[in-house]
Amino acid sequence: MLNCGLKLLTATLFYSSALAKPFSSFVDRTTTAEPRGLSGTLTSKLGPVVNLGYAAYAGNSTLPDVTFYGGIPYTKPPVGNLRFAPPQQLDESHKILSNDDVVDARNWGPLCIQQPAVMGIGSEDCVTLNIWTPSNATSKSKLPVYVYIHGGGHYYNSAQGFPANDWVARSNGGLIAVALQYRLGLLGYLSGSAIRANPTSGPNNGLLDQRAALEWIQRNIAAFGGDATKVTIGGESSGGGSVTLHLTAFGGEKNPPFRAAVIESSGNDPFYTTDHTELCFGNVTKQVGCDGASDVVACLRKASTGAIVSAVNNKPSTCKYEPVIDGNYIPDITTKLLAAGKFTKVPILAGHNAQDGSIFVGTPASIVTDADIITAILKRYPGLPTTLTDALLVTYPPASSTTPWTTQWERAMYAYMESELACWDYYIGNISGKPAFNYRWDAPDPNLVAARGAYVGAAHTAELFYLYDGTNSGPSASVAQPVFSVFTAPQDALARQAVAWWSSFARTLDPNTFAAPGSPKWAPASAGGFMVAALSNDTASSVPSSGMAPRTDDYPKRCAWWRSVGTDLRL
Repeated sequence: MLNCGLKLLTATLFYSSALAKPFSSFVDRTTTAEPRGLSGTLTSKLGPVVNLGYAAYAGNSTLPDVTFYGGIPYTKPPVGNLRFAPPQQLDESHKILSNDDVVDARNWGPLCIQQPAVMGIGSEDCVTLNIWTPSNATSKSKLPVYVYIHGGGHYYNSAQGFPANDWVARSNGGLIAVALQYRLGLLGYLSGSAIRANPTSGPNNGLLDQRAALEWIQRNIAAFGGDATKVTIGGESSGGGSVTLHLTAFGGEKNPPFRAAVIESSGNDPFYTTDHTELCFGNVTKQVGCDGASDVVACLRKASTGAIVSAVNNKPSTCKYEPVIDGNYIPDITTKLLAAGKFTKVPILAGHNAQDGSIFVGTPASIVTDADIITAILKRYPGLPTTLTDALLVTYPPASSTTPWTTQWERAMYAYMESELACWDYYIGNISGKPAFNYRWDAPDPNLVAARGAYVGAAHTAELFYLYDGTNSGPSASVAQPVFSVFTAPQDALARQAVAWWSSFARTLDPNTFAAPGSPKWAPASAGGFMVAALSNDTASSVPSSGMAPRTDDYPKRCAWWRSVGTDLRL
């Protein structure tokens, strides 16, 4: 069994309770600054202390060989007049600190306000970092850093469901892991002409929070033992979609605040048109009572938390608060930017789950005709014209001996999956010109199977169950804290294999370097294959059935079709 005691201990200890470039984009990372934390030794009875020069934090060292620092703010609190404002840098000027100034960082910070929202659950002051370090790390350790961006559609979930203490422990202290929180939903992504026109507000603040966190890491991670030149960013679902948006930021960057990326089931909704964005913005101002205000942004900033919660929960079903094209950080539709080569080229580890679309298209009994397939797809792309739905049915023909699907439901599942979750990884990995590794996750999450049915297979988020100690979701408005499951022997073996691969990539840009003993070797994506991560067929075996598989020609052809209609879909 996988560290069952450590899982329970972790849960007990850590789960109590007018756009311009963001300030961070102008940081000069070509010069090497003296590491912070060297001006004097501070101590605390609470735990080990990291001194950042402007603040000092006491960590939680109760887990063997790993120290956790949680709830560390990386921007000014986005409250009051900073609500709907791009992230503002903290005052990080050097201060003379004493032991009395040490802040308790032994636990997580509060959740961000979720969607649906519940009064009393979540806070606007939630943009914080959580850091796991080897307990023997010093400011001179220069360890690689892995930064995780949680998913949840940009509107729910939290970093707290993705503990990375095992990543640090199993790498024998070979890396530092970071999980960040960022503004979600309405508070993170509200957009509209009034937001854009106001010089102190702007769209995409949740995404810019992530960027601000990456810049904070550049300035401060050395004090924790990290190397700012060896940062890998990663995420799943909308977290993976965020990683993709950071790759295309500003149309590509020569000097981004990361050197590599992990993309798991990359997911972003189609970008809204300006008219639809205004419709959704108008609903918010009406719900809050600001639709007649002379200064709408000022009115929204004065609104009570209760009014914001009401606006979150009372919106048209077609309104989501997610990233929008802003002409700057998101300069255009992602498909266009990738096709034009306007993205940051870095080494990539990217993939998707074998049945990534299964939980989105209904049950097998609900999809038996071509019309049922189109209905399922239109839930995702409501504006799809008949010409494209007809073309979709040609691209995904009826089941035959040459198709990977055998039923109408599987046909719909593949179409949905590849439109959003399963083509980005292949495409980005094969056009970057940098080392790239692709995978397909074939192991189901037993909790999802128990809740939804065996038909879901290796569904969306399944890999998170293995990468993060038997959970695949953080706390939200409906879940008080993460729920961990004890692994079976085959699950434990695959979890160890996967964590070793992912952390090896973060450490060396190659999943093979520090792979678990006996693991199959990854071939690069350029060789035309991908790693299949799979459980052992023997329930008593500790040897996963993972291995490389060739990429068949039909998959790239279907992905090419989705790219060809990317502009129409606003993907």
